[in-house]
Amino acid sequence: MRRSWLRWFATACQALAVLVWLLMVLRYQYGAASLQALDEVALDLSFLGAVTGAAIARALDRRAAAERRLFLFRLTLLVGATALAVIAAEYAARLQYRHARTSGNARDYIAHGGAWSAGPSNGLGFRDREVTRKSPERYRIVAIGDSFTWGQGIEREERFSNLLEGWLGPRYEVFNFGVPGNNMREHLTVLDRALEVSPDFVLLQLYINDFETRQMLRPHAYPLLPGRLDRDLGQSSLLYVLVRNQWSRVQEMTGVSESYVHYMERNLRDPNGVNSVEAFGLLKQFFERARAAGAKVGVVLFPETDALGAHGKDYPFGYLHDGVRRACRDENVGCLDLLPSFSTFADPRSAWVSPLDAHPNAMANRRAANEILHAFSADWQY
Repeated sequence: MRRSWLRWFATACQALAVLVWLLMVLRYQYGAASLQALDEVALDLSFLGAVTGAAIARALDRRAAAERRLFLFRLTLLVGATALAVIAAEYAARLQYRHARTSGNARDYIAHGGAWSAGPSNGLGFRDREVTRKSPERYRIVAIGDSFTWGQGIEREERFSNLLEGWLGPRYEVFNFGVPGNNMREHLTVLDRALEVSPDFVLLQLYINDFETRQMLRPHAYPLLPGRLDRDLGQSSLLYVLVRNQWSRVQEMTGVSESYVHYMERNLRDPNGVNSVEAFGLLKQFFERARAAGAKVGVVLFPETDALGAHGKDYPFGYLHDGVRRACRDENVGCLDLLPSFSTFADPRSAWVSPLDAHPNAMANRRAANEILHAFSADWQY
């Protein structure tokens, strides 16, 4: 009787697994509208539970009563020990990264925990004080850029724009118009808003991913777990975030997914390629639009901070730095490439805001501000 019940249970679990699998295929692969209301996590857990239940029932069915009891005891012990090990590893990871206030992924555990806050924005929507009426007695500089300018993971006063204003003195004012995630096309939109406050000088901060175009489809690694379960665990478990990061690296190393380095090289290494022509054409438009409004313009280019080897060895994006310097030279625009300066770090991670976020920290921003001051101070004399 016991074996008959186990066989019935195993068959029921197998049938449930097949049914849930079909629902998942119709929902995810074919986008069946009538199934979109089904909960992702419920589907995933139902499938895993049904497969696990069928496997356990089949294993028990092959054993005598005494063997079944021993099997269940061992299984319970294994599950309990694994659960305790996972919990211990989770808290060990949290202890190890307890000082990490920010993460490069705005949706993972560290970022979701809210340990760091950017603070309020001004009336224009930028992370800075209110922009006052332009005074002829003060030289106005506006910094435009992405999260490097905005100041991911650092306080406002630690950003290179704020440091510059403090060093330049009361006859100068520097406003920060950085917006996280912006690229060249968005920089042009921000420039239109910046020109409304009558800057004397526009400092454009560039980063490697600013040259991605709308036609470029950035590669993504396959998720460790499906759908919503991956997102929920990513927000609630630091251990899962660390494992998922390693899973992505394994996929790149084995060729399962394309690496970011290869993707950028494939699309942008050729200066005559479609994407290069578009991206650097937008950069030229930026220069022309700023100068047409009567503002001087300069460029500061940050390197890919998580691609820097010790002392800058094996840096893979040099061709983009060459392209920026070439564009600035052709347009007679001042250009500061921070790659030589940042390549002096024996350990590039010392310039990161946290072990999980390669944005420049306060020390790196101070280094950048010092380089910017030396590169452009002659242009700021009035």
